[in-house]
Amino acid sequence: MSYKVYIFDKAITITDSLNESPQHLYAFSSINLDEVITKLQNNTLPEVFLYHPNIEQAWTIFKTHFDVIEAAGGIVQNDENKYLFIYRNGKWDLPKGKMEPGEEPAETALREVKEECGIQNISIDHFLIDTYHLFTENKKKRLKITHWFKMNEEGKSPLTPQIEEGIEKVEWLDIETDDLPLQNSYENIKLLFSDLNRLKNS
Repeated sequence: MSYKVYIFDKAITITDSLNESPQHLYAFSSINLDEVITKLQNNTLPEVFLYHPNIEQAWTIFKTHFDVIEAAGGIVQNDENKYLFIYRNGKWDLPKGKMEPGEEPAETALREVKEECGIQNISIDHFLIDTYHLFTENKKKRLKITHWFKMNEEGKSPLTPQIEEGIEKVEWLDIETDDLPLQNSYENIKLLFSDLNRLKNS
C-alpha cells in the first residue's frame, strides 16, 4: 500500500513496502519534511519515497503538517466514449471542487461537475480513487485530498464553462485517439485515468 502526494509533477510516495528499493528511499522517521518539499520544488530531487512499517500511522502524522482541504470531482464519460475536460490555467483538467460543510463526497462531485461545466444529465457510476497534492496558499502549506468518481452522461445537454472560476472551455475529448489532454495535464489526472484503465482490464 502507498500514498502518492504530488507537488506539481513531483511525488512523495509514502510506502510500507521494501520489496522495491528506489533510489530516493528514506525512513519516514528520519526526514525533515519541509526540506524534502523544498528540494522537490527546487528540482534538487526528482521524487522521494518514505518508508514506514505502519503506513496509516505515517499518513496520520504526514497530514498534521498541513491544512487539509477535501474536494471531490468526476470523470464523466458519454455514449461516444469521450470524457469531459475543462481547460484552465493552460492545462486540461477535470471538474472538481471543495466540499461544503455537511456534504458527502458524491454530492460535492455531482455539484461541482454541474457548476463548472453547465451539464445537468449526469449520474455516478462508482467511486474511483483519492488523489493528493500539496500547494501553498496565503503562505500556508495545504494538502488537498480529492475524492474521484466515475460518472456517465445521461442524455445530451449543452456545456457552459464556469468563467468566474477561470475555466476557459469545456469539451468532450477522446483520449484513445487524441493524447493531447493527458499530455498537457497534471500528474494526478494521469494517475486517475491509469487507475480507470486498470479497473477496465481487471
